[in-house]
Amino acid sequence: MAQDSSRSHSLSLILDAALALLGLSLSAYSLRHHLAFKASGATNAVCNVNDVISCDAAAASPYSEIAGIPLGVYGIAFFSSLLVFNVMRAAASRGGSLGRMAAQTHAVMVLIGVAVSIVLAIVSATSVQALCLVCAGIYLVNIMMAFSLHMGRAQLARPFSKRAVAIGGVIAFAITGISGWSYTQFVATRKPSKLNPQSAQSLTQSSAQQAAQPSSQGAARQIPLSRSAYSGAGEDYRYGYEQAKVVVQEFVDFQCPGCAVLASTIKELKAKYGSRVLFVFRNYPLDGKCNHNINGTFHAHACAIATMARCAGQYGKFWEYNELAFSKQSEASAENAVKWAKVTGLPQDAIETCQKSQDILSKLKDDVALADQLGVTGTPTLFINGVRYDGDRSLAALGDVLERALIEAQ
Repeated sequence: MAQDSSRSHSLSLILDAALALLGLSLSAYSLRHHLAFKASGATNAVCNVNDVISCDAAAASPYSEIAGIPLGVYGIAFFSSLLVFNVMRAAASRGGSLGRMAAQTHAVMVLIGVAVSIVLAIVSATSVQALCLVCAGIYLVNIMMAFSLHMGRAQLARPFSKRAVAIGGVIAFAITGISGWSYTQFVATRKPSKLNPQSAQSLTQSSAQQAAQPSSQGAARQIPLSRSAYSGAGEDYRYGYEQAKVVVQEFVDFQCPGCAVLASTIKELKAKYGSRVLFVFRNYPLDGKCNHNINGTFHAHACAIATMARCAGQYGKFWEYNELAFSKQSEASAENAVKWAKVTGLPQDAIETCQKSQDILSKLKDDVALADQLGVTGTPTLFINGVRYDGDRSLAALGDVLERALIEAQ
């Protein structure tokens, strides 16, 4: 019996260690993805399957961080703590004080992990309305650890000691604190990526002086700009200095999580450079109702929201609607698109007219056609002075690019 008990204990330790390592790996990947998403506004992660199953959507959510620290950091601290306690369990006798503290704290943490997983899963389903496969993997690891705890409950040292668990809790909090501090130090010393000199130089050239060339990183294109409601298919809504030598054009979808992140960045850039740079908004809804490139249901309300945004623009409230729509992105629907228009001050008759407007629909399709010519296939996509920019889209990195362009344009 003693031999069987010892073997069962060893197997439990091995299983718990393997699960903790798996959870640690998934948490590290989650943090890596979060940093990549924050830097660029979008990623090509394999866990981005569609609009609902999307790691990017989870990273764009305000619930992806606590106190400014990504959940991945907390996951790394949590599973590292479990590994530490597992080593203590293996090194000490179950009857000793160290083994008792480690085993009992490990059990309490596993139960906390399951509870947190349930809460986060509910938040994901109800508020974020998107499934992060990596997050789901972490939840599953926690559930499996709880199952392992249940199967080995007979091996757990008893009775529970509050003092022992308290000591273990201090150790776990210390590991969490070290993880959080390490993350803040990493962020503080992390340098934004920069353009290579050739790309930086090409960005400063006026797009009006460039001949049409195939769209690619570093190749400038002439991108027409309609400055009047009576030109082209309709006015291009823009912000900043009309005669600016640096023009930023963004192709955006109102339901795109990365676009919401970029919208926040652009807002800060507009406040800083609006008197020297011109920011132009272009529609590229990932919705088959106004984008011929989209088959099936993807961002089902993107065209409706884009229609109301342009409707608001006719009343001088485009940017107000733009900001509201992105701040309420998780609540996107055709009904809310109209509600937001009313919030910005549009009368009901104007809204009804816009919903039937073939002019607005033509403008949306015209933006899509322009995007096709430029090789745009997703959102967000940026062009700076006609040059496609696929680099770091963090505030620091884009600010650096604009500073370079402004200096060369003088």
